[in-house]
Amino acid sequence: MSLILMLLAQATGDIVITGKRLEEPHAQCVRGGCTPLRDAQASIALAEARFRTGAYLDAKALLAAAIGRNRGKASTDPKPVAAIYEAYATVALHEGNQFDYRRAVAGQVRTLRDNLPPTDPAVLAATTALGDMWLKTSDNVKADQAYRSSEEAALKIGNERGAMLAGMKRAWLAAAIKRPKDARAKLDELDQRPIAQQPGYRTALKVLRLRLAAQEAEGDELNQLIRSLGQNQEDAPVLVKAPPYELDSAARLEEIRQRARRFGDPNPVPFKSTDKDAIQWADFGFWIRPDGRTAEAEVLRQSDRNPWTALVLRQIAERRYTARPSAPSEDAQGYYKIERLTRRSKYVTQRTV
Repeated sequence: MSLILMLLAQATGDIVITGKRLEEPHAQCVRGGCTPLRDAQASIALAEARFRTGAYLDAKALLAAAIGRNRGKASTDPKPVAAIYEAYATVALHEGNQFDYRRAVAGQVRTLRDNLPPTDPAVLAATTALGDMWLKTSDNVKADQAYRSSEEAALKIGNERGAMLAGMKRAWLAAAIKRPKDARAKLDELDQRPIAQQPGYRTALKVLRLRLAAQEAEGDELNQLIRSLGQNQEDAPVLVKAPPYELDSAARLEEIRQRARRFGDPNPVPFKSTDKDAIQWADFGFWIRPDGRTAEAEVLRQSDRNPWTALVLRQIAERRYTARPSAPSEDAQGYYKIERLTRRSKYVTQRTV
């Protein structure tokens, strides 16, 4: 099941009506008058409205209650229940509560694996969810272990699609942590599998090789690489290369604190009673031109006082996406994309000596 929350990247920026149209169906489900599918639809829709306006804790509370109402129905309605877990995981990740995020992803995967056959598309989609979770929480070692475990399990039962997906994740992770030799070796291995000859997987492997090559390419060489992989008109552009986000003063202080925690050192920059840690979020819109360059990046809406949006706009301006062939009748603007970015802090339990 597709999550409404995950459609934020395709949002139009239109005004969202959050009154009775969303409240009444949800209230009916709270009273126990909904099937798990209807409860998932109503709860995720209302939580998405809360999420859009930055009310992350309200969205989490709505989804947590929905999980409580439907957890016991996982055996008969696993996909709606898993969808609620996935929505909760999305909000928890943005909020910064990694414990809740990990727990929700585990619930999503467990619900699907325990109640659906291994070849079901929903199970295939969740094959790499645990690895993705570890990657998003900055644990590359556990991410690689999870992807490897998923790939081996899929190969054991003859699930070629799941194995290919996990294998490609392993290749890109190796590239991301600066192990290009390992990444190329993995891609060479994947190319030998029969499923690699199917058009969709052949294109995906080409994109991975392009992104790997683009890591060290600049200027004309990068332009040539991007043009080497055309796209169908209906395909969304794929990110090829992007610079890291710059750190503002608050982010640099947090990096110093995290480094100290990692090595068990005292906090060199103690928190003050005046420090604020409110959730900061912003929706960014920008065009991806047919040549893969970005243009007209702007902040569509945001929470109060976000000093870091200018840094994000600069990062977006330097991104490169896959190029797409242009037709005479095609709008030269290209593809419009909207992204929600949240600046968050990790939940940390301070240890006392």
